[in-house]
Amino acid sequence: MTTTSTAAVEAVLAGLLEQVSGVRGALVASVDGRPVAAILPDHDPGSTAAIVAASLGLGARLADLAGEGRLQEIVVRSGSGYVVIYAVGERGVLVVLTNASANLARLHLEARQACADLSAGLDLARS
Repeated sequence: MTTTSTAAVEAVLAGLLEQVSGVRGALVASVDGRPVAAILPDHDPGSTAAIVAASLGLGARLADLAGEGRLQEIVVRSGSGYVVIYAVGERGVLVVLTNASANLARLHLEARQACADLSAGLDLARS
């Protein structure tokens, strides 16, 4: 990934943190677990990307249970917040970490648009 495209991804991540109250971190990675860009103050991007890659396989199998169609997102809720994983095209993933007070509907609205922008504008296959 070039410096320009990494900067563009970081700008998208920064936008999510600004636009959605309660978002405390975000990461874009390839589906094979390589981080592309991250704003994760309390977490290592490499290990976070690896955990997400492992989760995608399970999520894809669970999506099969829902019927036809590709995995679009995974939502994990804990007592202190959410981890939401969004598919970015065929080769990428967006992970958003929130606190418990985050507005999930607003997050979905903004993150889904971010995924469309990232998928259209970046070649995550080369990351």
